[in-house]
Amino acid sequence: MRTFVDCVPCYLKQAIICMTIAGASEDRQHRILYELMDTIKGFDRDQTPCDNSTEILLQLYKSLGMDDPYREAKRESNDLALSIFPKLKVMLENSTDRLYDSLKFAVAGNVIDLGINKTFDIDESLRQSKEAGFARDDYEKFVAGLNNVDRVLILGDNSGEIVFDKLLVEELVSQNKKVTYVVKGAPILNDATVEDAEYVEMHRVAEVITTGSQYLGTSLANISPELLQLLQKTDLIISKGQANFESLEQEAWARERIFFLLKIKCDCVAEVAGARLGDLVFFTRDKVAI
Repeated sequence: MRTFVDCVPCYLKQAIICMTIAGASEDRQHRILYELMDTIKGFDRDQTPCDNSTEILLQLYKSLGMDDPYREAKRESNDLALSIFPKLKVMLENSTDRLYDSLKFAVAGNVIDLGINKTFDIDESLRQSKEAGFARDDYEKFVAGLNNVDRVLILGDNSGEIVFDKLLVEELVSQNKKVTYVVKGAPILNDATVEDAEYVEMHRVAEVITTGSQYLGTSLANISPELLQLLQKTDLIISKGQANFESLEQEAWARERIFFLLKIKCDCVAEVAGARLGDLVFFTRDKVAI
């Protein structure tokens, strides 16, 4: 996905939220923001929004002298999600389609995005996923693909959200699928890392690997050779969240192999995804006819 002009204020909003969470004074925030504006002027508009966001955040972390401003917030998100986890397990036990409902729970967790909002309402997100469902829904196509594979690769997104993903992983494993779950190689915003995966015990139900990178999303120019090889040879991939969508939606090889599972949180992503702001979506790009 290319960068839109609307992405520019988002870069700055993201930086302000991060500095607020880090406890930076208002004077310091102004000074750092002006420095970041100089960097933004030089951005390549053909880069993905999440790649440009990462460049801003890495500069910001250096200015703050911090390697993980979201450490405490991530732990709180994980604890909140873990407190809800038993209730969701019971709900799945009473489901007539456990896989479909586990996808709905997983997308409900995508509301936990402290890079965009300082707060979130997980109960409202669960209600929306249960009652409204997916505005774009390729579930039948996903099930058809699932029947033909032994492995599923899941590109994870945020802390807290990873707990909801665990329900989906457990359901896939119960269907005799091997699941590889991907987290970030180093802290960036509130994205899940190996520390989060171990804290919520994702490693007990899935193989956990990292992107080998601190970049938001799945930046193909910055991920590890191991992950790049997995992406190339895995026939069924679930991509969580906006940053992964921004990274991969334009790739021709991703069509009908990657299923994007996310809440639409900005108008630009809505336009590219063919959805509306606030929609929950689970879809893949159709192959281009030759």
